[in-house]
Amino acid sequence: MTRVPTDPAMPAVTGAHHAAFRCRNAEETRAFYEDVLGFPMIQALDIAEHPTTGETLRYMHVFFDIGGSAGGAPNYLAFFEVPGDGESAPRFDFKKQWGMDLHFAMGVADHEALDIWKERLTAKGLEVEGPIDHHVFSSIYFHDPNGYRLEFAAQTGDQVEAFVADGKQSHAILQNWVDETAVS
Repeated sequence: MTRVPTDPAMPAVTGAHHAAFRCRNAEETRAFYEDVLGFPMIQALDIAEHPTTGETLRYMHVFFDIGGSAGGAPNYLAFFEVPGDGESAPRFDFKKQWGMDLHFAMGVADHEALDIWKERLTAKGLEVEGPIDHHVFSSIYFHDPNGYRLEFAAQTGDQVEAFVADGKQSHAILQNWVDETAVS
């Protein structure tokens, strides 16, 4: 169901796109969500840089379909594995959050809606990052008054096709990650 904002000049929000959290181990997380709960892993992204700062930072980002995607807007649960220590990739700790760890993404109809939201949020005095092309969808990021990171995400037809095509390689991408980051 699409929710129309109280201001009729604003684009409708199509609902949650994904919620993302940090995890200790992407394969362990995949095994639980896919093998135990039955949520198929539909995307594994081996990323080499922070999407908003551009700094070199390698991390694994996995997405699970938690239902509802077939009949409408995407509905995903996502996790990040960021190995190592340091300023850019602090050791995993549930009490400490790193820039991209915890955020809530809402879907919007298209890239034009992203632009309209960015313009409105900026006019309201919020700092907005993006739009950022993630290859499989595009996003803008901003924070609520509590400091929680929020995201609006949109997909073009080409990005949906890339998401599905790339998703077919997800198990191989994750296995490669496991092999490369395993501690000897």
